[in-house]
Amino acid sequence: MKTLHKPTERVLLILETLANADGMTLSELSLKTDISKGTIFPILKSLQYRKYISHDDRNGIYTLGISCAVLASSTVEKEFWLKMINSEMHTVVNECNEVCQLGILDDAWVLYVDKVQGEQTVQLVSKVGTRLPAICSALGKALLHKHRDEEILELYPQGLPSVTARSVTDMAQLRQQLVQVADNGYAMDDREINDDTICFAVPLQQKGIILAAISVSLPSFRATDEKTQQVIRSLKDAKDRIESVLNKLPDIKNY
Repeated sequence: MKTLHKPTERVLLILETLANADGMTLSELSLKTDISKGTIFPILKSLQYRKYISHDDRNGIYTLGISCAVLASSTVEKEFWLKMINSEMHTVVNECNEVCQLGILDDAWVLYVDKVQGEQTVQLVSKVGTRLPAICSALGKALLHKHRDEEILELYPQGLPSVTARSVTDMAQLRQQLVQVADNGYAMDDREINDDTICFAVPLQQKGIILAAISVSLPSFRATDEKTQQVIRSLKDAKDRIESVLNKLPDIKNY
């Protein structure tokens, strides 16, 4: 038998072990995989950082994370709430005929988890699996709007990043935008992540906890008042339907 790469084997063994369990502690994983705690712990930290696994600080339990779903469409199909959101994203696209995306917060980044394309094309820098600075995107602002200024600044110790010339790099100005998210019920970026694209997003919450956000992006030349109001209305309606289901489910664990 061909010799396998041991470090890679350890990573795969950890993921396969968690896939066949409801969750395991560090000690249980070490025992089950026959990998010492000293060896397995840094692997777990790396997998957690990339969201391939999730760690519950309250009970020390490790479970599979959202990045596994991003890589495997079959896993997404098995995740009821992601499938339900995807169905609502298709409804949004049918109503607006523009691209709809799903994202989650990954520290200082938005991780794009799902995307439904409309018939009308739009040039985007994002795709499923892409990570972009959260403060520059409507998705990120929807996800971050409950964060305090200090929490946001801690995410960006080198200063607020910019992607385009219109990206907001001043905390006071960003705070105004985040307040508007709470007041208006939606976030917006005006060519802050793409030079020619405007985006609107709404946060998706379960019992007040923000889990994810969905957005609609469209080129600025199509962003008439009538079109933007249609997009906002469609997103808000989808948000209401999604949250009505999420609030009936058991608490969804961190990704």
